[in-house]
Amino acid sequence: MAEHKYSESIVKDTYKVINCEDCGYWHVHPMPTAQELEDYYKKIYYERLGDNRTMTDKLRDPDGFYQIQYEDKLRRIIKLLPSGLPLSVLDIGSGYGDFLLFMKDKGWETMGVEPSEYAYEICKGNTLNVQCASFTDLLELSFPSCSVVTLNCVLEHLPAPAELLRIIKEHLLIPGGILHIDVPNDFSFLQYLLNNTLLRENSNKQNYWLHPPEHLNYWTHQSLKSFLIKMGYKIVYLTSTFPLELFPLMGEDYISNPEVGRQMHLKRVCLEKWLHETNNCHFKDTLYEKFAQVGIGREILAFATTKL
Repeated sequence: MAEHKYSESIVKDTYKVINCEDCGYWHVHPMPTAQELEDYYKKIYYERLGDNRTMTDKLRDPDGFYQIQYEDKLRRIIKLLPSGLPLSVLDIGSGYGDFLLFMKDKGWETMGVEPSEYAYEICKGNTLNVQCASFTDLLELSFPSCSVVTLNCVLEHLPAPAELLRIIKEHLLIPGGILHIDVPNDFSFLQYLLNNTLLRENSNKQNYWLHPPEHLNYWTHQSLKSFLIKMGYKIVYLTSTFPLELFPLMGEDYISNPEVGRQMHLKRVCLEKWLHETNNCHFKDTLYEKFAQVGIGREILAFATTKL
């Protein structure tokens, strides 16, 4: 087991999460074994979440929320992608295939890889070009290089994220193409604020964003930016999603009272739909870029490229 220097650590359930000086971000240490993780994601993860509203709604999207998110992603990708590159996307960790279905409908050539047999069967049922395999098998799958590679809520789950980014840069992404990463923004200022105020007397909810073994890695805007640069990428755009942590600070404590979480989500949906339907995407982009600059927003959206 490799040594990792750290100045802080938090014990969550039976796992220790460290502020790793070597890696530059918080992560579980030691990591679960490869076999433990493979069994978990192939046999447990999606089956356990199969009836969860958030997961199943990604395909049905009754609120139109994910359609707006994907429209935003595509709009940014098209703006950043050099002219002349093919409209091809590889979605690593494609889940139920909702993003690939969206991109396919927009005329893109789509490919995906998904380790969960449960999620893969749903992709297969929707006639998507997705292979069921572990991310460690990527080089054996003979995917062609693509102009866009996406990691939507994937990097936080991997025991060796640096190795995946290396494979993408060297084998899967066309030079000058776009790598898009969407990860939770954890250990943010607002989370620290909640820890030290609203949740100070509630030890069971302290560090509520830690979810090992599902989430093995935890990034802030700055640590993700530094990590990508270290891996040889150039960041061309960095933004956030809405900072959900504002709700409990305004009296809507979905952390201590999960039953109010759905209503908080719908409030965010209302804002997103209003900005989208009134053609205020530029204002939204500017606002969320400012969130990113001060390190808040529930998720980090990074767009990076390699040298031409």
